[in-house]
This record gives sequence, C-alpha cells and structure tokens, in this order.
Amino acid sequence: MKIYSITNLNGVSNYYIGINQIEIDPKDVQINKLVELIEVIQSHYADIVLQFFNDRYILNQEHILRACYFVQKAFYTEINISNKKNLELLLYLAAKRQIKLGLECFGVNNYNLQNRRISFCIISLKDNFEQVNIEINSYLHSKDIRINIGNLSIDKFRIVKNYFEFSDNQILTVLKSYGYNNDILDINSLNLESSYKALNDLICEKMVLLSLEKRRSF
Repeated sequence: MKIYSITNLNGVSNYYIGINQIEIDPKDVQINKLVELIEVIQSHYADIVLQFFNDRYILNQEHILRACYFVQKAFYTEINISNKKNLELLLYLAAKRQIKLGLECFGVNNYNLQNRRISFCIISLKDNFEQVNIEINSYLHSKDIRINIGNLSIDKFRIVKNYFEFSDNQILTVLKSYGYNNDILDINSLNLESSYKALNDLICEKMVLLSLEKRRSF
C-alpha cells in the first residue's frame, strides 16, 4: 500500500490517503461483498472512507489523490453531490456528476473480479492503514500485490484521453505551456512523463469545473 499525508490544503483538515491493490479469488468475492465490506469498515473506524474502484480509466496515483482532495473539499464546504464520500470519490474520479456514470466507469465490475485484481482507496484522518488493510484482506481472503497504477504506457494514455474526450489540441495547448513546440501531437515521439502530466492537468481542470458546477447549483 502507498500512503500519502495531505497537509491542510485550502482550509481542508490534514488527512491521509492509502492506495492499494489486492489479489482476490473470484469464487470468494462478489460485488455485494465489497459493498458490505465498505459498510463494515466505515462503521468500525470513525472518519474513514473506503472505496473499491475499476482502474481502467485511472491515469496514475495523482488522478486519485486529486479526486480525494476534491471529495474532502466538497464535504468541508458542503457542496457535495452525493451524501456519501465513497460515492463522491467515484464522481470526481470520473469528473461527472451522475452517480450512475461514475459507477459504470469506475465501479468494480465482473471483469475486475475475474482478473483477480482489485484496486481500492482509503481516506482517513489517522494513519491507521495497516490495521484497516489487515481487516480488508481477512474479510476478502485476499493479499496485497504490487501496485501497477501509474505505470507509463502509450495504451493507457490513449485509453484515458479517449475516456475524458480530450482533443489533440487540448493536449497540445498544455504541452506548449511546458515548452513543447510541435503543432502535431505525436504520442510516439513524446516524453510519456510530459504527456501524463498534461493529462493530469486536464483531468484536474475537469474536477475543478465539476466542483464549480455544484456550487453554481445553489
């Protein structure tokens, strides 16, 4: 598990984020069991948020960290879309306000189960992840595996870019702010780290717009 300490951003209290991936046996784990486990963990631990998610459209850890920040900020400023933080997290990962779309694209599905790999995120006011992680693995009869979220690849870049419907011109505009001088987006010749950074910036912009859209609805 990777653990991040977030310190008092824009008035939001200090908190921690844990990101992990586990190997499960599809014979032992079904979607309803994951839903049950979320309720169990969140009832056992005060001020904790747990969400399992499909990482197909997750660009990297930064994508998750920024979504967690907007979730915390939304509830802190009372502009949350959902009344549950774990569902709000899916909305910000997807940068969409429809819970159905967030669940369809970022909720765990049968493919994840059959692939035997599940990703999850924990937001907590305390660094109590080891204890929570033990309880998760015990409940699911699962085990920690090497986290592959954030592995750089052209395929992942294209999958995420297409999901969020970013145009080549949008990517180029951000890249040019980094000093990229080409007028054509040639992903095969680009530095992947710069390409991912451009996508991160655009995804974050969508999250900002989502939070502002909610604010305007009041």
